[in-house]
Amino acid sequence: MLQGAIIGFGGLGKSHFDGIQKLADMAKIVAVCDVDSSKFEKAVTTNLHKNAKQADLSGCRLYTNAYDMLEKETLDFVIIATPTYLHAELAVAALDKGIHVLSEKPMSRTLDGCRQMIEAAKRNQKLLSIGQCLRFSPQYLKLKELVDSQEYGKLLRLEMNRLSQPPTWGYQNWFMDFSKCGGAALDLHVHDVDFMQYMLGMPQSVSAKGGSQKWVFDHISTQYTYENGPAVRITGDWSLNLAFGFRADYFAVFERGVCYLKDDAVYLCPDDGEKQTAELDNADMYVEEKRYFFRCIQEHKTNDRIAPESAMQSIQIIMAEMESAKSGQPVLL
Repeated sequence: MLQGAIIGFGGLGKSHFDGIQKLADMAKIVAVCDVDSSKFEKAVTTNLHKNAKQADLSGCRLYTNAYDMLEKETLDFVIIATPTYLHAELAVAALDKGIHVLSEKPMSRTLDGCRQMIEAAKRNQKLLSIGQCLRFSPQYLKLKELVDSQEYGKLLRLEMNRLSQPPTWGYQNWFMDFSKCGGAALDLHVHDVDFMQYMLGMPQSVSAKGGSQKWVFDHISTQYTYENGPAVRITGDWSLNLAFGFRADYFAVFERGVCYLKDDAVYLCPDDGEKQTAELDNADMYVEEKRYFFRCIQEHKTNDRIAPESAMQSIQIIMAEMESAKSGQPVLL
């Protein structure tokens, strides 16, 4: 039985805690840390956790200082669910203590932070995984399956969207501080950019438009160039109002068919048949990313599904997008 801790107990930290309860045969949380001790007594409501309930932490030791916790506890793993700008610092500290790390996305606020995390994992020979949960989503893996199998022929065009109200629920409103978060481009948009990169590889260049409508860098829309590949556009936007809420979808055109995601259902439209709803398993991507992480630890396997080097490439793409949006010019990768 693996024993672990969670650093950061807002909406995502609580979600990780709940997910691990479904993997009780593999791991348990023995310690929880958050600088705001009130989080131990109340649930944080977010756009994806609107009915969050208070966690039962009676079996956990509670801390408000992560470094105290890392010093005092004997841990197999740590889950980092703090504001983005703290990911690298805390991940390196945990890895240097000989603890495996699952850090929330985005990997780091900076590319240098990503490099520090990778170097710490290598020198300590510990597992480092990044919470790019779409790599475990049945809805998105169906798209990758069609791309890989070429069941409908080659992918010709792909559009992906992730649209949301502003994330104003963060501790001390950290999401709205560009230096800590990186705006919608780095926090929201990273989901789809990472899955594109996982599925299609690195693009040759990016051409982006975006900026600040209500908040700093609250929207971005990017065209990605793949040599002899599909036309790809991805939009991320968190400038929308509360009435709109949240929406994520994709639309993929192949040589012999269409596949699209709408309201969590995937629809298949082959040229030689009728529209049908894809049969998907009911796996919870948040649970599955942890199951994979724990299995890698237990079986001493390398993290091939979300290699930290791959997660860093997604950050590299987004940094290029922000540069393109600011300059108005394409940026080569």
